Amino acid sequence: MATTLMPIDPAVSTQRANRIPMISASLLPEETIAARRARRALIWVVVMVVLVTALCAAWFTMARRDKLAAERDLDAATVKVTDLQREQRSYAKTVQVQNEITALSTQLKAVMADDLDWSALLNTVRNAGAPSGIQVDGVNGRINGAEGGETSAANTLPRTNSTAAVGSLTVSGSGPDKQAVAAYVDALAKETVVANPYITSVATDDKNGVTFSLTVDITQTALCGRFTQACKPAGGK
Repeated sequence: MATTLMPIDPAVSTQRANRIPMISASLLPEETIAARRARRALIWVVVMVVLVTALCAAWFTMARRDKLAAERDLDAATVKVTDLQREQRSYAKTVQVQNEITALSTQLKAVMADDLDWSALLNTVRNAGAPSGIQVDGVNGRINGAEGGETSAANTLPRTNSTAAVGSLTVSGSGPDKQAVAAYVDALAKETVVANPYITSVATDDKNGVTFSLTVDITQTALCGRFTQACKPAGGK
């Protein structure tokens, strides 16, 4: 085949005539391109499946390890509970005694709710008359509701103290004069464990000045004991 060289167009410069045009073209068949794309997609699918499988395996391993640890802890706790129950059975009698003591203490608190310290109450009655020269010769006390000890319904005079009365005292004694007896009554009225003192009789005695008899209420403040409210020291207000 003959080739004829054509003269260079004088209008075209040398640089433009020697430029190689940039031309690209895909000459592979469509089947080859599709096959390559399918292989790449398959590779990515396999990689994702392997990655997910590895993550699931790791999670399963951790879950199994935690389960085994929980089972060991449960076994240890079960053994400890069994040991404690065995020890508790060995102290069954002690626990029974403690429960009986608790029940007895509860019953005593209910039974001894009206208990009081008679010694402290008598000291209060005696000491109240000391400054005025009163000598207490006898004291007869009773608690409301006690067997054979029901008090009278009310005092002759109106009550000067609104504190609830739980019993009464009958006090007899002697003093230098009636003024001393009156001072003694005023002193009793200032006490918290007794209230509403009321003179029932006063008589002149040539040897002891005067003798007297009075009644006084025992207030709820006087109630105390081992199984209820603790008692205050003797002589305290």
